[in-house]
Amino acid sequence: MEGESKVSPPLELQTKDKEKTKKSPPSIISTIAEELGVSFQITNDGPHTLSERYEGRYKKEQYFQQENLEKIFKLTFDTTPLEKAKSIDPDWLNYFTSIAKKIRNSSMQQLWSRILRQEFLSPGSVSLKTLDTLRNMTHKEAQVFHRACTLSCHFGNDKSKKLLTALKAKHKFLPSLFAPSLHSVPLGNFSLPYSDLLILLELGLILKRELESGELASGIALPFSYQNHTYQLIPHQKGLSFTYYRLSPTGQEIADLLGSKTHEPFRETILELLAPFFVVESQ
Repeated sequence: MEGESKVSPPLELQTKDKEKTKKSPPSIISTIAEELGVSFQITNDGPHTLSERYEGRYKKEQYFQQENLEKIFKLTFDTTPLEKAKSIDPDWLNYFTSIAKKIRNSSMQQLWSRILRQEFLSPGSVSLKTLDTLRNMTHKEAQVFHRACTLSCHFGNDKSKKLLTALKAKHKFLPSLFAPSLHSVPLGNFSLPYSDLLILLELGLILKRELESGELASGIALPFSYQNHTYQLIPHQKGLSFTYYRLSPTGQEIADLLGSKTHEPFRETILELLAPFFVVESQ
């Protein structure tokens, strides 16, 4: 109420409290708060007016955003064939920079530089939806998706990337009496457990349900590719099919930016899974 006076603690206690604050070892919270320019009420260190602290934090934020964009453009410049670069739609570029300026993680900056490189080489090839998806991805989620892309393959005439989950085989002689045998692909053994698949489903990077291929025709070769390795699979028997998760159009777009990388132990596991059921011919 008006007219009331606030009683301050004795000067001796105030001094002791300040000394205690200054002598306390920095915690991760205070360190990050200081880095962001919002640590004054923790440390009592810095400009004493709120407007001065706001101005200092704003300048620091602008500094980092400038640095982030410069790093991303430099990475793009270093990896793009300059003679092939074309003009980019200014609205797309404005949207890109509004997101990319906040990317400080070095690995994520490399990814955003690949996006910009792709757009310079083929304007209009990276959708705004893809930019929005990437904006909402953490570094950890991006790593999960990168692992998924490393384990992806494609088969038949469909070039979309798929995460193979199992090979189903009907009984050779009595398919109507016995349930198909299921030979699972151990994605969890290669750092992609089901919990990570749920993350990718939530992000919209893979389609929301597990799919099954049509029954593969016996004796007819099926094109099968894992990263840069291509094969022809000739089924030994009838009643074979694959179950898999398929990347969404947005997931496919991002996967194309990441490029190909073979996980050799996984490739060997896939070949071991296929060998009893197919003649596997390397192309």
